[in-house]
Amino acid sequence: MFKLWAKQYDGNHKIIKNDTFEFRQDFDAKYLSAYLQVVCNEWKTETPIVLSNHIVYFDNFNHVKFTKSDFIDSVDFNYMTIQIIS
Repeated sequence: MFKLWAKQYDGNHKIIKNDTFEFRQDFDAKYLSAYLQVVCNEWKTETPIVLSNHIVYFDNFNHVKFTKSDFIDSVDFNYMTIQIIS
């Protein structure tokens, strides 16, 4: 079991939205896209494209940042981060 803390930031690097999401299974980095889909569906926002460098970074540092360029459609925030919390 693990928890993700997801946050959206505006252009001034201030948090405009944040939530924690609890998952019952053990964390597996190869399912990062599926975890993000749960978060974005709850927020009713676009899901970012997960690249291999996102997975590697998240696997090494337990957090990752998604900028506007990681989204296909436009989003109303500057960037989004997710991290594992205990």
